[in-house]
Amino acid sequence: LNGYPTFPDGDVLIISLTGKTWKLHSTILANAASSLKSILAKQDPIKLTKREREEGVTIRWKLVMDEEPNAKGADPEGLKFKASFSMSRNFNGMAEEPQFDKIYDNFFKCLYNINPDFSATPDDPQFQKYINHACLLVEAAKYLNAIPAVRLAVEAHLLRLNQVLWDHICEQPESWIHLAAQIQSPLIFREAMVHIVGRFDLKGGVKEDMLMDDKHGELGHQIWDLIQRKAKDLKDKKLRVERHLLEYFPDHMCHHEGQATVPGRAIYSEDIYFWQSLTIFRQYCTHSYLSNFHHRGKDRGISFYRNIASGNYLKPPSLTSFFSHFSMSKKGKERLCGVLEIIKDDMKPLVEELLVDRSQGSRGKELGHLTCTEVFEEELPWDIEMNGAL
Repeated sequence: LNGYPTFPDGDVLIISLTGKTWKLHSTILANAASSLKSILAKQDPIKLTKREREEGVTIRWKLVMDEEPNAKGADPEGLKFKASFSMSRNFNGMAEEPQFDKIYDNFFKCLYNINPDFSATPDDPQFQKYINHACLLVEAAKYLNAIPAVRLAVEAHLLRLNQVLWDHICEQPESWIHLAAQIQSPLIFREAMVHIVGRFDLKGGVKEDMLMDDKHGELGHQIWDLIQRKAKDLKDKKLRVERHLLEYFPDHMCHHEGQATVPGRAIYSEDIYFWQSLTIFRQYCTHSYLSNFHHRGKDRGISFYRNIASGNYLKPPSLTSFFSHFSMSKKGKERLCGVLEIIKDDMKPLVEELLVDRSQGSRGKELGHLTCTEVFEEELPWDIEMNGAL
């Protein structure tokens, strides 16, 4: 917009600690931030004389920013994943020079639908400064009760990072989930939730103290309840899948009585290799469960589920023990091994729901946790009071 940051008709003069000034409009400030509305309401506007108005004087309020020493040095939750990149700052988003002016300049830009300026430099491939500026903007907006005025801009600029953003969230989802809830970003919130729930039962997988900190307020309690509920849903899903693997009969093995025929010995004798293969498969699953390779395993079963999905198990060399008890001709062994592959293919769909990847990022190697958690629109905690959240 022409005129920013000193609009000719602006009626509010704002002066920062460094002397930087903004000449803005009281109506826009009051509509965007309840704190600013309260400040303006408590101050009697300057009465302009006729001569001053004729000379183009428009300023009716003068606000001078002041530092809040008692809150200096706060470490916002969303920045803890970048311990090597720290700043001195307080709860209202203020930071040591030169960040203070930049944070509030970005805030005022958002009020006028001007893109905020988040620094991105070639020597910062992980966009730490960029993300830092976005998080500090949310802090400043929160202090002024004006998050709705900045949330869309912050979300849009974070999503532009694409893979870099997803990598950061995957690495430290606990640092992102409350920020995502504050800016009401379903995509970022779901991404953080996918990784938190997937790691929930892993030893040391989730930083519960960070998630349960009382400073997150009612929003934090609501998010924690959702995490616990989704973690239970995932565990129940694992149990259901594991039970299904032991109880499932492929359709081609099932025979039903018809009006003209009743399945006899001849029909079932043709299935002997299928029954043998099904028994071998179930023995493999039972052995895996008793060996703690299932949902109670160190990796909470992910390797077992992936094995079932890939079919990379019970290969012919592993059947030596079976054939030592049940001798067969070469042709019989080949037939059994072939049918066992059919049975293994029949079982692959049973684990698919656990291996659905609902994360946004692409990666070279598989993660050590499941990413199948789904968060529905009605489960997003946007209706929670935002005071004290983050």
